[in-house]
Amino acid sequence: MAKPYSNQTTREKDVANTLASLRIENLSPSDSLKLGLQDYIEGKKTTEDLLTEVKAKYVALRRG
Repeated sequence: MAKPYSNQTTREKDVANTLASLRIENLSPSDSLKLGLQDYIEGKKTTEDLLTEVKAKYVALRRG
């Protein structure tokens, strides 16, 4: 669910938790996701925007 009205501190914590979850799973974010996460922290993107971008990138690869 998108959090367009959260403050920057909350968004920073969201990103930190996301990155921690990735590390637990032995995964690392792509460069494009890192940029997207920074845009999220700055309030330029919502979580819904990020999810849409990731789905578009990886679902297209599977079909293509």
